Amino acid sequence: MFFSQTSYNLDSFKSEFKSKIYNSSKEKLIQNISNKSYGFIRCLYEDDIKKIDDVCKKLMEFKSILFLGTGGSSLGGKTLVSLKSNYYKQDLKKNIFFIENIDEDSIVGLLNQINLDKTAVVIISKSGETIETLSQFFFIKKKMKKIKNLNERFFVITENKRSTLKSIQEEEKFNYIEHKPDIGGRYSIFSVVGLIPAKLAGVDIKKFRDGAISFLETLLIKKIKDFDNYFLPSLSIILLNRNGFNISVMMPYIEKLKNFSLWYKQLWAESIGKNGKGITPINSLGTIDQHSQLQLFLDGPKDKFFTIIGKKKRFDSTNLDCSFGKKKYKILDKKNLEKLMYAEMQATITTLKNKRIPLRFIELEKVDERTIGSLTMFFFLETIFCSYMLKVNPFNQPAVEESKVLTRKYLKK
Repeated sequence: MFFSQTSYNLDSFKSEFKSKIYNSSKEKLIQNISNKSYGFIRCLYEDDIKKIDDVCKKLMEFKSILFLGTGGSSLGGKTLVSLKSNYYKQDLKKNIFFIENIDEDSIVGLLNQINLDKTAVVIISKSGETIETLSQFFFIKKKMKKIKNLNERFFVITENKRSTLKSIQEEEKFNYIEHKPDIGGRYSIFSVVGLIPAKLAGVDIKKFRDGAISFLETLLIKKIKDFDNYFLPSLSIILLNRNGFNISVMMPYIEKLKNFSLWYKQLWAESIGKNGKGITPINSLGTIDQHSQLQLFLDGPKDKFFTIIGKKKRFDSTNLDCSFGKKKYKILDKKNLEKLMYAEMQATITTLKNKRIPLRFIELEKVDERTIGSLTMFFFLETIFCSYMLKVNPFNQPAVEESKVLTRKYLKK
């Protein structure tokens, strides 16, 4: 397997493996995996990568590609692009930008920095009615109105049904890629929504999907032993919630996974938070947030469950020369940044453990496509499994509909 998981301060929950809610939820999840009942699983086997390749071939003709979308329409692709992009400065062959918000200053600032004559635009909205995404489109279209053959550089990803975005695509004769109706936005990372930007960034999308399939096969082949090993923390989160633990902190010690933690935050929050139930996700980043949030985590309310994500030690990192003048900073001399990162991560884990705070440590073999594919599938399934144990629907988000209606009402004033 591409990652391992170690639990701390959770042994007392193992007795609940016999509980009715755990076993009924487990049976339901495994049955749905076996039957490929989830759209994000079916697309692993049904979607033709060649179609994605064909779309990307057209997009590669442009120097910059803008992805318009919000929530699940952007976070998955953004996460995968992060695997290949430098944390500090975009260094990809193509300039890939995700326009997620509607702050005009930010959008204008970006458009002023790129050559619009060499820019393509991908508009993503499953429903075709996301008002923020539609506003982004109309704003950018106006900025590009003088460009010839405008329809050739616009690509629309939406469901094949009547909607505002589908009507725009048909009227303007834009390129069209279907968004599968059985895949919700936050579960769309294995579909065209996540794979097109990933492919453009140089991600091996076949290996990414293979990693996901590998995790599914592991569960089905060794479902009794491996399931309980993987999902003890999931059960623990739900049981802890009954005792006032209502915050789940994801803290990777890998900068390339910062966007992964943001992707997870949406997945967990929209899936779990319903009917007065829920566990609030917080994303943090080691070692940066050791100097901002860790004081609260260690000495504040005992209401949090922690997921620390790190990678195996590397031995090919550059050693530091810590001499200055006639002196030397001995504690770091001949050490390297990787060793320091690992030491700080272990120190955080040990401190949390010693304070009897519930946590798990997920260690990645590598930060590559197969590993992240496997990890992504694990968090999909964990989220659904926890939703089953809480008896909420992991695939809808009914509460946000009211704010959408009110937004349209206030626009008419």
